[in-house]
Amino acid sequence: MLVQAILIGLIAMFVTFEWMFGTNLGSRPIITGMLVGLVMGDLKTGIILGATLEMVFIGSITLGAAVPPDVITGGVLGAAFAISTGKGADVALALAFPIATLYLVVDNVLTLGILPFFLHKADNYIEKGDFKGMERMHILV
Repeated sequence: MLVQAILIGLIAMFVTFEWMFGTNLGSRPIITGMLVGLVMGDLKTGIILGATLEMVFIGSITLGAAVPPDVITGGVLGAAFAISTGKGADVALALAFPIATLYLVVDNVLTLGILPFFLHKADNYIEKGDFKGMERMHILV
């Protein structure tokens, strides 16, 4: 179970940084569901869950200043919970969108609320010539 959790975390990390390999849409639920199903030993259910979640998240694109729920978190965790409980697509649908929305809220709080505080502290350290303090802020953030 621990190995599966680590592999699912690596899947999430890999698809989060898909842009490093070109835009291959690996972050979409249809791909993440299949990969999670492969890791958890139930490829068929993973494909079904991924396709079902893809239909829910298909409109989740960034338009202007609107930030959609996090497709990766919702797809990966929704599929993983549904496969591990054996309940299927209804559990994936019930969990994926709230998880993705919660992740979006937490990410916005961290990015817009806490990160600027540490960036201003790093700027103050640089103005004072304290590069060790700036390095600490960089590592902390």
